[in-house]
Amino acid sequence: MGKFKKLGIILTTTAFSVGVLTPISQASANVKEPSERIEIQLAASETKVTKSMLIKKLRALFPNEFSFVTDNDFNSGGGHFYRDDTTVRYDLNFHKTVNGKDIYGGFTFKGEDLELEHFYYQPANITEAMYPAKYSENEAKKIAEDFLKKFANTENYKLRNDGLNYINMGFNRPLSQPITYSFSYSPTYNDVLIGDQSITIDVLANGEITGMYRNTESINKASFDNVSEKKNEEEMVSQVRDNLAVELRYYVDYSSDTRNVKLVYMPASGFNGVHALTGQWQTTNGFSTQVPKTKSAIKISSQQLPPRKSGMTVADAEEFAKTFLKVDDDKAKLNIEMVDERENENGETIYSINYMYMYSNGGSGTTFEINKATGDIVQYHDLKRDFTNSDKTNVISKDAALSKAIEYLKQWSPSYLHEYSMPIDEPAIDEYSKTYYFSFPRIVNGIAVVGDEISVGIDSDGSLLSLNVNKQKINNWPSISQAIPNEKAKEAYSNALTLQLQYVKQNTEDKQQYDLVYAPIFNGSVVNQIDAITGEWLYQVDSSKEKPTISHPTAANELNYLLNQNVLEVKDLANFNADAAITKGEALKILLKSLTYGYYGGGDGEKQSFNNIDKNHPLYGTVEQAVRMGILQPANQFAIDETLTRQELAVWSVKILQLENVAKLKEIYKLNFADAASIDPAYAGHIAIANGMGLIDLQQNNFNATKNVSYADLAVSTVRLAKAIQENTSDRNFYY
Repeated sequence: MGKFKKLGIILTTTAFSVGVLTPISQASANVKEPSERIEIQLAASETKVTKSMLIKKLRALFPNEFSFVTDNDFNSGGGHFYRDDTTVRYDLNFHKTVNGKDIYGGFTFKGEDLELEHFYYQPANITEAMYPAKYSENEAKKIAEDFLKKFANTENYKLRNDGLNYINMGFNRPLSQPITYSFSYSPTYNDVLIGDQSITIDVLANGEITGMYRNTESINKASFDNVSEKKNEEEMVSQVRDNLAVELRYYVDYSSDTRNVKLVYMPASGFNGVHALTGQWQTTNGFSTQVPKTKSAIKISSQQLPPRKSGMTVADAEEFAKTFLKVDDDKAKLNIEMVDERENENGETIYSINYMYMYSNGGSGTTFEINKATGDIVQYHDLKRDFTNSDKTNVISKDAALSKAIEYLKQWSPSYLHEYSMPIDEPAIDEYSKTYYFSFPRIVNGIAVVGDEISVGIDSDGSLLSLNVNKQKINNWPSISQAIPNEKAKEAYSNALTLQLQYVKQNTEDKQQYDLVYAPIFNGSVVNQIDAITGEWLYQVDSSKEKPTISHPTAANELNYLLNQNVLEVKDLANFNADAAITKGEALKILLKSLTYGYYGGGDGEKQSFNNIDKNHPLYGTVEQAVRMGILQPANQFAIDETLTRQELAVWSVKILQLENVAKLKEIYKLNFADAASIDPAYAGHIAIANGMGLIDLQQNNFNATKNVSYADLAVSTVRLAKAIQENTSDRNFYY
């Protein structure tokens, strides 16, 4: 997490606020990124919707769920709308602390009928949503289906079966977080899926619904292609196969402040599907008779450019903001409210400038960010469009917009450009606002990085709409030399290809025509990639296939849970011995993968806590993360290949629970074990806590402190430890 240091004071207090929906880096470069949406607040005098009206609507939808929340516990915000969607939304939320647990929820209603568009809810007791779960996925699906029936006109909705419900990319979910099932339902027309509309419902494994997002609109005035006129599916499959190409790219996932990078193969052609009636290729911005092809990577600048302004001060940042954000006084008043200095996850110092525009019928505000060392802009979104009208009569062309984007990058963010390529994929074009969104991918080892790019938005008049530099500090990029051959990956894609028929709305201002499209599905998922090192699909969707399992008389459930959660790695299940003693290195890896997101940055190569674990060691990142968490203390050597003992597991568990200081008070503990006299007093407190909390069981009334821990033992203890973390912390964020 970044370190925050306030350097300024709040200059203005206002009731207006802004929300920016940042584009999400898609798993496929062929998927169009949504444009940023700015909330425009309604003045209080312009809305007749009251908090009591919103509460009444909520109580009708949830007659039993929120009875513990009084009307006074709720807060409501003013109405807001978006530049490209004038339907007014209203927010309602609450936050309570009960028995040391935070309980909170937020709800968004839209339109005259106050239709629930979105909500999230964090309940107090989620113990039954931990392993072993109270409700299975099938039972949770029934709960989601019953909830869906609360909404009008959802009789024709169907559960999506194209992988959107099951994608997990193989990245770890901390086991100390509750198990959540997510189900996505889309409407149909003529029994064909409408691909860009959905209602997603999240159900905890204790049966509680904790989230919903609705992305639907009326189709009463829409026109649809005739299904009876569609081309033969096999003919379309052959067309896609004949034009299929794959290429290497790095994929970076950095959800929840973590980053994980994989070398992947993904489709190289820039099409999303084939028009079912004409056979034309569906691209990011419409249909084409020619097969779209991605471009080769060409650096924006062949050499590093000088920084915009080295060594900026707080005063420099504020003065620059006043000039950069300036508008005519007759249109709005600019308020620079605060300048914060923070350290981002890369260790760079960033200035965050918080500002507001106050204008005749409201106001809006956000932040933009500057790199202190270089003066380069790293994040900016133009809010002036909220109160100014751009001339749409002479709309800039795509090529001219690209030239403008490069011009702005060289002017405002020059230091980064030698590491980024000209756009490889087509820009996203917003037909409603006549704006362009370009993605300049980072280039590492000569290939593009998905999820690490510079994004630039250009308005219809050529002005800078947005600029975002997304650069992750990653030192250990998977080696390209380890990748499977391109032809092997292409063959896997070809063999796994199927097509899904769906309706896709044209990206035009009237938004009324729905085209019939065959969308490619790979290995059961609408978005999928192949791990270029292992050759395996990253998304494993087909849950109907029987999965291989581990047999064990007492720990089979825990072992298979860790296996299915990508925590336990077993190459040969048939010959896996769960009763074998586990090494300290392997045990540490399992523990950290169970309790974190499984990415430790790989270390920066500068810090080395043990002489025998350098940056080239496969467990270097794991060991250094364990040091940061306080599980290990730096020393000359870490016996990574020695077997782990039960007393050592007790020590690690207590340190993970942050009870080390309590464990040191060993004189307060009385060990009622048959072998208590043989236990080292230095470990007495740790063993007492680990046993008392049920993390490590006795063996015939003996603790057997120096006995080896098996894979089965560790699986049972790890699952119990994850549950103990959840039950004994109030902030719900005890993972690293």
